[in-house]
Amino acid sequence: MKLFKSISLAVVCLILGVMMAWQFSSVKQNQVLAQYEKKNINEIFDELLIEKNNNENLKLRLQELQLEVDTFKAGETDVQENIKALEEAVLLARIKAGLETIKGPGLIITIEAGGIKTVEDRHIEELINELKATDVQAVSINDERIVGMSEIRKAGDYIMVNGNQLVPPYTIKAIGDPDNMERSLRLMAGVLEKFQYYEFIVNIKKEENVIIPAIREEYIKIDKLTPVR
Repeated sequence: MKLFKSISLAVVCLILGVMMAWQFSSVKQNQVLAQYEKKNINEIFDELLIEKNNNENLKLRLQELQLEVDTFKAGETDVQENIKALEEAVLLARIKAGLETIKGPGLIITIEAGGIKTVEDRHIEELINELKATDVQAVSINDERIVGMSEIRKAGDYIMVNGNQLVPPYTIKAIGDPDNMERSLRLMAGVLEKFQYYEFIVNIKKEENVIIPAIREEYIKIDKLTPVR
């Protein structure tokens, strides 16, 4: 009986020892887990702070890039405006030089001989000079553009303009105020009255869109010209 009690007590003590050891091990494990979780939370918090700083830096960089883009766009607009202004200036210079085909309101005048007397270069020059005395802005003879360097001269039975032979009837196109130009031509003792005396056949027609071609660029020679600065 005494032996049985001793064995029972030993078994109980063993069980209690095992339970206490297990409980201690469980508490220790929970403490380790708690420390690990605490460590993970701190690390996550640190990572969040780092990401927040990165986001702030990215926002600042984005603002800088947007400012650069806006500056570039403004500069590009200025460049485009300058290019457009230069193109318009070049086009205007070409129009003034007679290097562009142009159109506008004006007169179309045809002249040919109606009697014994032929139409000569001096008659054409007189008519064009009268037109130049008004507000004429562009003139052509048989689609040969008249510019500052153009020559109008007699060559046998023909008239030479810009190195080309022209034959009658001669068609003079003039862009300007059609009423002013016609009024100037019809002055008493003026050009048209002289042409009637010569028995020339003259026809004058007003047009809203008179088209005058450009002068041939090869006719304009500037290889001997140097600008004075």
